[in-house]
Amino acid sequence: DPRFKFILLRKNVGKRKAQIASIRRSSGDLVLNVDSDTILASDVVRKLALRMQDTGIGAAMGQLTASNRSDTWLTGLIDMEYWLACNEERAAQARFGAVMCCCGPCAMYRRSALDLLLDQYEAQFFRGKPSDFGEDRHLTILMLKAGFRTEYVPDAYAATVVPDRLGPYLRQ
Repeated sequence: DPRFKFILLRKNVGKRKAQIASIRRSSGDLVLNVDSDTILASDVVRKLALRMQDTGIGAAMGQLTASNRSDTWLTGLIDMEYWLACNEERAAQARFGAVMCCCGPCAMYRRSALDLLLDQYEAQFFRGKPSDFGEDRHLTILMLKAGFRTEYVPDAYAATVVPDRLGPYLRQ
């Protein structure tokens, strides 16, 4: 399909640097970030893009669920956490146009906003070292600080695989 361009990086550089490389090589007004283990409902792109028609919005996310929620007590608990985070926290934050974290598994961004913020996004440090965690929250906060609104679209569903053991859950 000529609408898609695949980018192969020479080595594993981490999610943030891979995102930045793909954003810089892509075109279009909107950029959709999807994790490799995330399954999108067939209408997610349309619903997020519809919300992004308002040019004051820099990012939007849909409702996340755990695709493996029935596997263990932990996956069920994480799915409940996702439901509360989306339908309580982010729904309330969206009333003010200030969702604090457009989650990594499925978020759409405005290219013009990304172009303004990519250098800051790439240069995040924590205690003097480059940060390699919390990239979704950091990018969302940069959007808000730049004056863009961030939104939650409750009927745009995405399901992602969550850890089924405590150790991997605590390390994520």
